[in-house]
Amino acid sequence: MLKNISINIIFAILFSACSSMGDIQKLDEMYYKNDEIISSYNYVKKYSNSDFLWAFQSGILAYQMGDFEESINYFNISEQFFENISGETAINSTFKTLATILVSNNIFEYSGKYYEAVFINYYKALSAIFINDYKSARVEFNRANDRQRRSADYFSSYINQAKQSIEKNNADFQNEISGIDSNEISKGMNSILLKNYTNISSFRAYDGYINPLIPYVSGIFFLTQNDFNKANDLLRQSYSISKKEEILKDLEILSKRKNGDKANYTWILIEDGRSPKKYEFRIDFPLFLFSKNMIYLNIALPNLDSGEEFYKNYYLKGDIEYNGFEISSLQMIVENEFSIELPYMITTSLISSSYKAYLQYLLSEKIGILGLIGGALFSKITTNADIRSSRILPLKFIAFRIKNSKNNFYIYANNKIIYNFIINNDCKDLCLNSDNMIYIRVFTNKVISLIHHFK
Repeated sequence: MLKNISINIIFAILFSACSSMGDIQKLDEMYYKNDEIISSYNYVKKYSNSDFLWAFQSGILAYQMGDFEESINYFNISEQFFENISGETAINSTFKTLATILVSNNIFEYSGKYYEAVFINYYKALSAIFINDYKSARVEFNRANDRQRRSADYFSSYINQAKQSIEKNNADFQNEISGIDSNEISKGMNSILLKNYTNISSFRAYDGYINPLIPYVSGIFFLTQNDFNKANDLLRQSYSISKKEEILKDLEILSKRKNGDKANYTWILIEDGRSPKKYEFRIDFPLFLFSKNMIYLNIALPNLDSGEEFYKNYYLKGDIEYNGFEISSLQMIVENEFSIELPYMITTSLISSSYKAYLQYLLSEKIGILGLIGGALFSKITTNADIRSSRILPLKFIAFRIKNSKNNFYIYANNKIIYNFIINNDCKDLCLNSDNMIYIRVFTNKVISLIHHFK
């Protein structure tokens, strides 16, 4: 099969791989280093109609800017991208598999990760709350939780498709690359892979692929709407996964309200830090696989960093002092999904590298040293890890709940005030006689806040 691939196809694939996309590193610098939220928003939305990743990030930034209608619009676009690409069962596509082997997965649209798709519905629900569209908020919270419940089936299907795809392509090319000593390749790879992926198993994944943030915030919303049965189910689910004792206090509030209690509360949702991001590590080494000519084996794989925490300790002072509690860590969520995909990524990369090594051999046999050099350059240029993912999600989610009282309140992080608000009858900030919600996105030098009192 490789022998019959024309140079035109190779150039076509290379051309596709070079198509322009937004600069993820530039967004990192604007959003985190310079805290330029408006500039970040203006930058990402330029690409929002052509790719899941940029539509998704446009939705988050529009939400943080308070542009809730546009946020929902961008999330609708990103959701359409996710559904379309997921529906293609793209792993089994012959062209995609061939192109991934010859070049890399980067030449295809980024399809989005499952945890990102869950956040689409989560942020759409929050945006709907801030425009008092509680009916839509209810729908989106339900969809976010339903999506999480379907995650086990999704990943089971992914694993099966990946396995079938690997087996099929291995069989298709086995005869053509029979000269490769796979043991020689594997022997050099095992120690390298073990060294680079030791961090992946250090985190306990949430049970059943469920992010406890989603049922928690959903449960609080349904509690404010007096839908006690649904709120009870969701809060209990969040507690069963996170084991956070504070959720039991929310369940106590629910029980009291069912019995007629009229006390009002304010829930504060804080997003802190930078979520784990992927980076590429490369393995480039020479091998003598077919003849006396040196063949270069190029392997590029993604890995995850540990994210970045901005502040460790959160507490709130008002009439009394409250401690914040971490309801969810995105480190666990991201690593969970990454670890599921990792075997497929490693195997595909090894197959790809073997094919490219064999291509070097074929070119050297037909053209000589120029063919060998050309094949080596092709292998090096086209060997890249797919490190795309959202860069503006937080690392951790912190929650507070306070009983309303007429007072000034101050939120501290690492013993410095980062935010303050007032609860009184005027409702200029928050209302004394209604439930309230505050959303806060924390950066190293500033915070973004959104406030809402439930009708």
